[in-house]
Amino acid sequence: MRAEGPVVSEMQSAFQDLWAEARGEPLVGDRFYPRLEPVGSSRAQIIPSSRRATSSATKLLYAVSIAAASERILLANSYFVPDADAIRLFGDAVRRGVDVRILVPGKFNDVPATKAAGKAGLGELLRSGVRIYEFQPTMLHTKTMVVDGLFAVVGSTNFDNRSFHLNEELNLTVYDADFARRMEESFWRDLKRSRAYNYQEWSQRPIRERIAEWALAPFRSQL
Repeated sequence: MRAEGPVVSEMQSAFQDLWAEARGEPLVGDRFYPRLEPVGSSRAQIIPSSRRATSSATKLLYAVSIAAASERILLANSYFVPDADAIRLFGDAVRRGVDVRILVPGKFNDVPATKAAGKAGLGELLRSGVRIYEFQPTMLHTKTMVVDGLFAVVGSTNFDNRSFHLNEELNLTVYDADFARRMEESFWRDLKRSRAYNYQEWSQRPIRERIAEWALAPFRSQL
């Protein structure tokens, strides 16, 4: 993803926070922060996550976006471990008529523990009417969301507690119908290479998967 214009200064600011913490060196002045003229008409903002923050701005971003949706939510995430609040928000969205589709990795997954922890919460989502798909060709490492064809999020944040509260992450949010349309087109292309995961399949998952979910339950806050 390439960003231009004043939003770049927000990226620089997030980098400066980390650089100052790691090196004790402030980056100031025109050398590091040249004047940035507006480019295009999109409204954009950077939302960082940091372990130093008292609350998660990214978790709030997702929560508000899901709660505000009126038509559709298209979310793709490589490490999807929804907590009780997220499960409730997605279910509420479906009950008010929102088409909620979530794309996650299939059999190719580089962190099996995260997949196992996340699978425990899929049953309630599926029962509520959320549609879940597993990407087939390879490992899915996308972290995107598009709401109502107007608002899009793309960045490094996984949909899990570790990204929301423990990791240093960065998300670009864009309010622009054309940008959202292109993001949606990418989502639909990926969906064509995915398979639907339904409640019956979830309820009949092997005992070894259930044991793994049970064993990982105490560590969900760290995943």
